[in-house]
Amino acid sequence: MYKEINNIKTYFHNFESIELNKKSVLFIAGAGMDHKFVRALNLQDDEFNPPLVIDLPGHGKTQDSSKNKIEDYSGFLIEALMDFKISNLTICGYSMGGLIALDLILGKNFPAKSLILLNSIAPMMVSSSLIELAHKGNSFAADFIIKYGLSKNLIGIKNTFPSNTNQVMFDDLTACRNYQPNEELFSQIGIPVNIILGGKDRLIDPDQAEVFARNLSSKIYKIDNAGHFPFFEDPVDLSNIIKSAA
Repeated sequence: MYKEINNIKTYFHNFESIELNKKSVLFIAGAGMDHKFVRALNLQDDEFNPPLVIDLPGHGKTQDSSKNKIEDYSGFLIEALMDFKISNLTICGYSMGGLIALDLILGKNFPAKSLILLNSIAPMMVSSSLIELAHKGNSFAADFIIKYGLSKNLIGIKNTFPSNTNQVMFDDLTACRNYQPNEELFSQIGIPVNIILGGKDRLIDPDQAEVFARNLSSKIYKIDNAGHFPFFEDPVDLSNIIKSAA
């Protein structure tokens, strides 16, 4: 379904299927990605609504251009969710989406039931070489992320990234690199926080992840046979962890 948000035609994935008596999980996509990244997930139909996604500006089926600040994306989602009264809602942010999710809770005081950070920690170390590749084009950045993030050969994985010549990957990765959460607010998070990481993800430093988890008083779940793309590498295990944490 589509709605106008701040004069932007915005795509809401699965929102027309929401049943208020069921649990809901709002997924926030990673850099350059859109609603298609949740297609392999399988939540329990009698307990959960289908995975919810709002395509960010300049991503997927949502119009306008991408942003280079995490706070701009979280502010957009606050506006987009304003007309929906969804109780029992968990926020699950993937990679860049994890930073957006964290900002929703820290900076915008969004009333979620729990927070899941999927392949995402803060601050997020984005190398200068990746930024330079993204400036050259979306496909160059996608190749880098796939090379270091994917744990197994998956046909079509590059289709999850934008193939056009806009600057969405450059904007998104710049936003990730520059986002610095206010760690003094971590102790004020009044909801459960869980971190899910891939055991073979070379884009996330495990030692840094441990420090981040301790600062957040959060639990780390590890999917041993997955890298940076667990929603395609091991969707069954990932779906089960999300169901237990939501």
